[in-house]
Amino acid sequence: MNSISRITRAKKGQSLIELTLVFPLILALVYGAIEIGAVISTYLTLTHTTREGANLVSRGTNAKMALDAVIAAAAPTLRDDNPGQWRIIYTEIVQDELVPCLPPQPCTYKVGNQMIRGNLPETTKIGSVSSQVNIPGIESVGPAQTFHAFEIYYDYGPNVLTYVGTSLATKVFYDRTIFTDVSGTP
Repeated sequence: MNSISRITRAKKGQSLIELTLVFPLILALVYGAIEIGAVISTYLTLTHTTREGANLVSRGTNAKMALDAVIAAAAPTLRDDNPGQWRIIYTEIVQDELVPCLPPQPCTYKVGNQMIRGNLPETTKIGSVSSQVNIPGIESVGPAQTFHAFEIYYDYGPNVLTYVGTSLATKVFYDRTIFTDVSGTP
């Protein structure tokens, strides 16, 4: 009888040791899944923000109002207490009046104006005010089009929840959406 109780106790101890060895691995996998979910959620929020902003302005909404609306809609990712973590840039792209548009030659477009929100030190990839725009596909666009672009930069580093996500600590997400003017006014 003594040997049976010893075997039973030995198996209980073995299970405890196995659990002790496997538990940190399971915990790391759970936290990793949480981090991946947070990264995906953040990226989807940023993509939705640029698309909604460009959509609003292309339909005639004032650019300042559209910026305010998309920033409010992107909460809690974009907040007033973390402006150093993000930057949204609205850019209006218009036909360059100084360069005639004579078909079949492509029209020349330039940056009309820009509005910037947020303090992340990133610059636009479209170009500065009055500079010519080099966006793939714009050479096939006809005259008198107006485009509205929203670019967003977001530093994910301060949001890292787990040790697994520390490799993302310097990751700055970028997304851009460009819509043509559909409001009926050139």
